[in-house]
Amino acid sequence: MNLFQILLNRFGTEANIARAFGLKRAAYLKQRVPENIALLCHLDPTIPYTYHPSHYGKNYEGLSLELTKPEVNDQ
Repeated sequence: MNLFQILLNRFGTEANIARAFGLKRAAYLKQRVPENIALLCHLDPTIPYTYHPSHYGKNYEGLSLELTKPEVNDQ
């Protein structure tokens, strides 16, 4: 499932997605979710998405990125 579908399942409508991330327009989300939103989704443990730089044309070799999904800490 792509990130747009994950967000649509979570927020219900494109307008709700746009509102949640402070976007003025949601029309372009179907084509490509912006990288900054993908990073926020990766950091949110309640959204089942793991960011991968290559999905955004980034060469991450040589970078020490920790790409494991954060866990919810219920303590």
